Amino acid sequence: MAEINLFSRLIHWLQSTEMFARPSNQLPGKWQLFEYFVETNGELKNLKQQQLAELNLSWNIEFAADNQFVHTGNIGLNLIHPIKNGKWKFRKNFLELGSKESKTVRFQFAIEKEQLKLLKKDEAGQIEFFGFFHRIS
Repeated sequence: MAEINLFSRLIHWLQSTEMFARPSNQLPGKWQLFEYFVETNGELKNLKQQQLAELNLSWNIEFAADNQFVHTGNIGLNLIHPIKNGKWKFRKNFLELGSKESKTVRFQFAIEKEQLKLLKKDEAGQIEFFGFFHRIS
């Protein structure tokens, strides 16, 4: 009986720590793009936070716990522009964003130290988008 109680306490502790928190528990909230990379014609382009501010470029995404998302922004990338507000879901290490009115876009993702990273590569392996977001209030 004591072993079962100890085991259940261990499982509870593992689920409660951020290191082992499920992405579905970490993702809900508001996220703001602060840096991104794109690859065009074999050249990797990097826009950092200061450059985004100077050019008045932004992309904000709000993920709700009910798997809905809303996004606003003006970074003008062909990959992001057609994404309509809708549903988000996980499949392995991929985050899918889409709605009935738009195609679904799949990003590889990671959440580390309150930072969301989204990566999308084309079929040739070139980076279509690699963005870094921080959580905002």
